[in-house]
Amino acid sequence: MVSLYDLFMRPLEQRGIRKARRELIKKACGKVLEIGAGTGANVAHYNADCVTDVTVTDKVVNKHLANKHAQLITVLEADAIDLPFDDDSFDTVVHTLVFCSIPDVDKGLQEIKRVLKPGGKLVFIEHVLPQKQGWRRLFRGINPVWRLFSHGCSLTKDFHKSLLDNGFDLEENGRFMNTVFFYGVASVTPI
Repeated sequence: MVSLYDLFMRPLEQRGIRKARRELIKKACGKVLEIGAGTGANVAHYNADCVTDVTVTDKVVNKHLANKHAQLITVLEADAIDLPFDDDSFDTVVHTLVFCSIPDVDKGLQEIKRVLKPGGKLVFIEHVLPQKQGWRRLFRGINPVWRLFSHGCSLTKDFHKSLLDNGFDLEENGRFMNTVFFYGVASVTPI
């Protein structure tokens, strides 16, 4: 069953998100936590030879995700800013297109740091405020109205800066689609 969200996202998936998913999600290894799994677009891209266990979370679990992948993954309702896991629980944390709608990005990133094992990785794709001035003005202009119709999604967050400010090192990263999407692999900065 295709969701309304999946239909809305189809053109964006075709313009680069799908390719980024294919390349990035296979880098998740060991015990994996996916935050904000939504309709499960990432699930097909996990590398079965590298992943030992996958737990996917969302504030409200999509019932089709839970039914469709019940034997492959553990599905759990959880808020990204208050994860119900012990410290140092996961080798990899994955999130795609999630932090735009998390009200406290810093708290969410601190939770990721808390549940990542030492040496663990964060694999992500996020949409961000573009680097090009014309796009920046457009995104800032439509953001107040956009947030009303998109369940709090913000078009103006600087996820790159948030990662660095919260003690993550970018091991690889890039942007696509007029710099609107930011992706990569990060690790926690050693103390």
